[in-house]
Amino acid sequence: MKRAALFLVAGFAACAPARDIAPPAPTSEPPQVAQPSPRPSASAAPAPSTQIKTDADDPELREVLESVAKTRELAIKTRVRVTSLGRDALLEKTKKKVAEEIPAGVIDLQGEALRALSLVPADYQVEEGLLKLVTARVAGFYDPDDKTMYLLDDLQEDQREETLPHELVHALQDQAFSIGPLLDYRAGESDRSTAIQLLVEGDATSAGFDIAFGSAFAVDEDALQASFLLSTSMSEVGRQTPAVLIGSLIAPYTDGFSFAQALRKHGGWRAVDAAFKDLPTSTEQVLHPEKYFAREKPVEIPVLSVAALGQGFEVALHDVNGELGLRLMLEQWSARAIAVKAAAGWGGDRYIVARKKDTSEHAFAMLTRMDTATDAAELAHVLETELGKKCQIRADLGPVLVKRRHRDVLVVAGPYARKKEGLRASGTCDGATKWADEILTAVPK
Repeated sequence: MKRAALFLVAGFAACAPARDIAPPAPTSEPPQVAQPSPRPSASAAPAPSTQIKTDADDPELREVLESVAKTRELAIKTRVRVTSLGRDALLEKTKKKVAEEIPAGVIDLQGEALRALSLVPADYQVEEGLLKLVTARVAGFYDPDDKTMYLLDDLQEDQREETLPHELVHALQDQAFSIGPLLDYRAGESDRSTAIQLLVEGDATSAGFDIAFGSAFAVDEDALQASFLLSTSMSEVGRQTPAVLIGSLIAPYTDGFSFAQALRKHGGWRAVDAAFKDLPTSTEQVLHPEKYFAREKPVEIPVLSVAALGQGFEVALHDVNGELGLRLMLEQWSARAIAVKAAAGWGGDRYIVARKKDTSEHAFAMLTRMDTATDAAELAHVLETELGKKCQIRADLGPVLVKRRHRDVLVVAGPYARKKEGLRASGTCDGATKWADEILTAVPK
C-alpha cells in the first residue's frame, strides 16, 4: 500500500511529504530548524552517496543509540544503518518517493482545494513549493522500509547532534511497533493518518527534548510553537511559502509534542507505547487527549453530491479535513486563539474537490458538523468574516458561499476554470446556492 505522505491542512493544507523538523531549542531568539525529514516511506534506491559507518562499527553512533533507547525506554533489536546524501540527491530521492507513494493527481487536487479558498495564490504550484520547503530545511530521515537513517552530508555538528536522537527514536519505534504500515496512504482518511503522524513525530520530539534538555517537561509548548513557526517562516524558502503550508508542516512536531506530553503525564512512556497499539483515530483526539482516552469517534459524513454543478462534473477527491485541518485553515483568517476556539467544537466533516471531465474546471465543498449549534454559529462567524455573509463572486475563482444549518457549516467555492490567461470564474452565486441546498438536503441532519 502506498505510504501516506500528505495530510490536507492536516486535512487539506499539508499536501507534502512529511518531514521531521528537528525541534528547535525554546529560546528568545528564533532558532534554526535543522531538519524537516520525510515521513518513513517506501524504499527507493538512494542516489550515489558516501556511506557513514553503521552503529555496529561506529562507537559514537552506538553510544547515541544506547542513550536514546535508555531515554525512550525501548529495546534495541537490531542495528540502524546510516547513510549520507547530498542535498541534490535528497531532493531527487524525495521526488521519487512522492511519485511512488502518492496516487497520481492527489497533490494537484489538494492544491485545488487550497486554491478554491484562496489559501494559496492562484498560480502557486503546491507540490513544487512544498518540495522546495522541505528540501531546504531537511537534515535527515529514517526509512523503515530499508531500515536506514539518511543524513545530509553537509550537517554542522550541532545539527547532527539534534537530528540523530530524533531519527533514532523513529528507528526504535519501527523496531517496536512497525511504524511503516501505520503510515500507509488510505484514500479518504487523511485526518486519521495525520493523527498517527502526530503520535509518531510527537513521541520522537518529546524523547529528543529529554536528551537535549534533561526533561521535555521543561519545554514551554507555546514557546515551541513560536520557535518552529518563526524559524521556518523567516527562512528564505519559508518566505516564499504560503503560511497555511508552513503551519501544516510543523504541526506534527508541535501539536504532536503536546499529545506525547499528555500521554506521558497520564502513564509515562508506557502510555505512549500503548497509543501505538491503540491508535488515535482523529486529530481531534490528539488535540484533546481526554477525547482519546474516552475514545470519542468522529461523526461520519457521506460524500457530498455534485449533481447541481451540471453535466460532466464528478467527485475527483473526497477526504476528511479534521479539527487540526480546520484550525490551520482558520488561523489564516483570524488570531490563533480565535481559530483554536472556533475549531474546538469539530465533530466530523467531509470535503470534496469536483472536476469537470475533459476540462480544467474545479469546485470545492466542505461540510463540517460541529458538536452543538452554538459551536456551528461560532465557526460560521469566523468563516463569514473572511468569505462573506452572502455569496461573493471572485473574478478568478468564482462564487464562494457559507451556509449554516443547525450543527452543520457548509462552504462551497467555484467552479472556476484554468485558461491561458489564468483562472477565471465559471460559476454564479445562483449556481452556488443551488449546489449548497442540494448538499444540505442530501446529508441527514
